Amino acid sequence: MSPRPDDTTRDQLKSAVTAAMEERAKRFAEADRIRAGAEAAFWKKIDPLRQLYFGAQTDIAEVTGYTRDHILKQAKRHTDGSRSTEESQ
Repeated sequence: MSPRPDDTTRDQLKSAVTAAMEERAKRFAEADRIRAGAEAAFWKKIDPLRQLYFGAQTDIAEVTGYTRDHILKQAKRHTDGSRSTEESQ
């Protein structure tokens, strides 16, 4: 078994690992931000489509594999329910 390296070498290793972990965390955060943006854009496009005709939400559910309830909730969530409040006035 080889002997442990000196403290300087160990500190350099720890610094390099910490830097790699920080870089990974930054990239994961960026990926999460991109994913959230893609989700919001998708549901903003789906919201007007689900209201095109009676039964459109059911047809969207068939294509996407999501339930109608999920489609409604996500569309409202990502559009801040602004369309629903406009229609009720």
